[in-house]
Amino acid sequence: MALTPLDIQNKTFQTKMRGYNQDDVDDFLDQVVRDYEDLTTKNRELEKSLKHANEKLEYFNELKDALNQSIIVAQDTADKVKSNATHEADVIVKSAEQQAIETTNIAEGRSNQMVSNAKQKASEIITKATDDAKKLATETDDLKKKTRVFHQRLTLMLESQLQQVKSGEWDELLKPFSSYIEDSHSVIKEVLSKDEDLDNHIENEVKSEVVDTVEKISPEVTETVEVAWEELPSDTTSEEE
Repeated sequence: MALTPLDIQNKTFQTKMRGYNQDDVDDFLDQVVRDYEDLTTKNRELEKSLKHANEKLEYFNELKDALNQSIIVAQDTADKVKSNATHEADVIVKSAEQQAIETTNIAEGRSNQMVSNAKQKASEIITKATDDAKKLATETDDLKKKTRVFHQRLTLMLESQLQQVKSGEWDELLKPFSSYIEDSHSVIKEVLSKDEDLDNHIENEVKSEVVDTVEKISPEVTETVEVAWEELPSDTTSEEE
């Protein structure tokens, strides 16, 4: 058991002859007691400091363990978050790629359908236009054939009519009435001469009407009709001469 200052202070020694000086021993013991008390006090303070330090050390150790555990948990959490984020990113990327593929397929399908419809529509338009062109060409050709036939028939008819007009029967028919009257019938000739201007006027009107009618039917033969008309007898005076 460790000595206390009080044990040292109460310590007694037996005296013997020729022993140590008792006062010196007591002074020394007093000094030892004081030093021992100081050491004891310092030791207690050191023990308290050590205890406090140990408590702090234990606190810091616990804090360190807690921090280490928190770091481990945080690291584990970070790893899990990173893993989840990577997984979610992969899922999002795959979903986006799949959606992009589907969208592209849909767009290509619609584009192909539109192109197909456009080609079909264009083919129908071209076919219809070709048919219409063929039909128009056929109708035009038929119309030209009919026009040529009509022109030929009209030409033949006019030539036939012109030949009839130029025939001797018309000359005889159109011969002035005065040519049948002898010179002794001067009164009748005078009357006929007065009517000459009226006959010329009627003749011009008939000529104009015939020319207008022929021009409406076929403008190409108008000049022929006019020439033929000019070849007809023009007045009674010339006939008489």
